[in-house]
Amino acid sequence: MNVIRTGSKKCLAVVLLLSFIFFADVTAFAANGFQYQHDPLAHPAAGRDIMADENAVYGYRPTATGSLALYADADWTDPEVVAQGRVDRIAYHESVESMYEMLREMREQGKSTEEIARAVSTRRNEIRLEAYADDPEGLAALKERNLEKYGHEEGPLPDELYEKYGSWERVMEKSFSTNAGMDACLGLYDDYYFLYVALGDVPADMTVALPEAVDCGYHKTVTLTPSIGTNAISYTVRFESEDPAVAAVDENGTVTGLKWGETDVRCIVTDASGCEHSSEPCRVSVRSNLLLWLTRLIAFFKNLFMC
Repeated sequence: MNVIRTGSKKCLAVVLLLSFIFFADVTAFAANGFQYQHDPLAHPAAGRDIMADENAVYGYRPTATGSLALYADADWTDPEVVAQGRVDRIAYHESVESMYEMLREMREQGKSTEEIARAVSTRRNEIRLEAYADDPEGLAALKERNLEKYGHEEGPLPDELYEKYGSWERVMEKSFSTNAGMDACLGLYDDYYFLYVALGDVPADMTVALPEAVDCGYHKTVTLTPSIGTNAISYTVRFESEDPAVAAVDENGTVTGLKWGETDVRCIVTDASGCEHSSEPCRVSVRSNLLLWLTRLIAFFKNLFMC
């Protein structure tokens, strides 16, 4: 079952702020007291490209061996230098905002990684051309370079990018030019954490809960509705019964009592990174319809007299 969670970045920012207040992880502190909610070093790519440095403005700096080695010698302890880099980085993120919206919408629609990669890489080419809207000479020069390099004016085609990078995941990553390490060095890691989650780079923050116990009649059904709290844009949900012979459960959480007895049912949610988040077990008791009716009747009168 595909389930989608929608929302604006403003709503996400509120969620992240509240999460920071109540559930802050232990991440590197900068000398000025700055600390991220999410640990940048837990991001696979960022973990290779940056290192913790308490003297850096935002607690991190590029390593001399990662993809950000070109910036390793910059003074990451200088607030003015870092502030200018931050302004430039925010401007870049804003320039590809339409791609972020496209990613959200296509995730919500359950599109495949290939479909998303094709769409965003094409949109990336369009954004590059649109940047020269007021510069006809620059636009002509860009088209000429594209024609010389790729054989067409619009830039690299999706299939060419796939051949170059070897996977649609890499095509999508390169289209966004995401660099979580640079975002971390510039104080932006938490701001764009939603993007790393949407791309499947990191696991989503997620809680999954089911009722502690339910009764189900023999050859009757009861539907379990999970409570899911998450910052994920999209995810898939499935249910599992420990003993399907006692109680079977379908993809929608509908439990069918097949034999007298008890068993546990769990809800498992998988985010875009492939990480699974499981609920605590819900104890399902399958009883005869008469016994179930008597149990509920006794509970009714018990509550009535207690009142």
